[in-house]
Amino acid sequence: MKFFIYLYYCLLLFSWSFANAQQEIKIIGPNNSILGTVDYIQENRFYFSLNDFSDILLKKNFVNTDLQKIVFSIGNNKVKVTGNIPFVIINDKPYQLKNTIIYKKGVFYAPIDDFLELLNKRIGTQYSINYNSLSIENKLESKISLTSSVDLNQEKKKWKFDTIIIDPGHGGKDPGAIGYRGTKEKDIALDVSKRLAKKIERNSKTKVILTREEDIFVRLQDRTKFANANEGDLFISIHTNAAEDRRASGFETFLIGPNKNEAAIKVAARENAALELEGFSGKQLTNEDLIKATIAQSAFAAKSEEFASLVQNEIKKRVQSKDRGVKQAGFYVLMGASMPNVLIELGFISNPNEEKKLNNSSYRDMLATSIYYAVLEYQKSFND
Repeated sequence: MKFFIYLYYCLLLFSWSFANAQQEIKIIGPNNSILGTVDYIQENRFYFSLNDFSDILLKKNFVNTDLQKIVFSIGNNKVKVTGNIPFVIINDKPYQLKNTIIYKKGVFYAPIDDFLELLNKRIGTQYSINYNSLSIENKLESKISLTSSVDLNQEKKKWKFDTIIIDPGHGGKDPGAIGYRGTKEKDIALDVSKRLAKKIERNSKTKVILTREEDIFVRLQDRTKFANANEGDLFISIHTNAAEDRRASGFETFLIGPNKNEAAIKVAARENAALELEGFSGKQLTNEDLIKATIAQSAFAAKSEEFASLVQNEIKKRVQSKDRGVKQAGFYVLMGASMPNVLIELGFISNPNEEKKLNNSSYRDMLATSIYYAVLEYQKSFND
């Protein structure tokens, strides 16, 4: 009996603590008028609701619960926030907060001091928090136009999954890896890419654009520029692998990120070799470059990893080959992509057995089918 009484008081104390943890902060306007209140929670530090904050000051925002994003504007400045990461995008540039954004049940909670300091520094506001009166005011409020310059319908359209960019690796004067029997990576990549595009277009309303549809040379940096210009929602770069050890086999999918192991470094170096054909001989991506690229793409990291895992799972279902998993490496072709992005290595063209399979039309079609089903599964997370 004593145990149940003790349990009751513990639950009562927990409920009381939680109820008091979520309170309100006043937003002070001109002439000390109260514009409204925002919810806040306290988890070792104060976090306030960006949903309430943007509603009160800007009268509208756009929330995408699937991607855990909220977008609003202050004057001519567009602000994008993603849940559970410490980065805020202001005018398409990423900035890191000291503390992570908290996302709970459709509400985005930002660390008050960090977030207001960022707005003050990057936008020119003068927000300040008074913890004694639990209020926020902007001393420059009368000088700053709060009229939204962001077309939220256009933002919503951007987040709708309707355009895929498929990038057949190499091409033209850049053959990529060459197999024992003379098979060229550029030819396998283009064939599988075209098959994949047809399957997607035939069975869905999703628009598919290839960075190249024939045997031509396209610079690495132009591939992601092309993807961004066409407002792609997913970037898929398709390649075949190669290694000095002809026994190496299997398929793997890569994300942009710091090089984690020697094998990944070698794969990235080989795929980045096209830079020499572009006149950038000897150029190598440093870990600092990759960390910056990873931070810049932090808003897309979760979705990139989700799609990469789906690709591996779907290929594994249909193809008798080694599943080498999802990895990170410094691929130049993925840098700058403003969307979820992956690089798929279909198999080792340097392995005589895998080269033979990659030369088989049915096998290439099975690979394209596998990636197609990964796209379908991925798309469900947007349209369900």
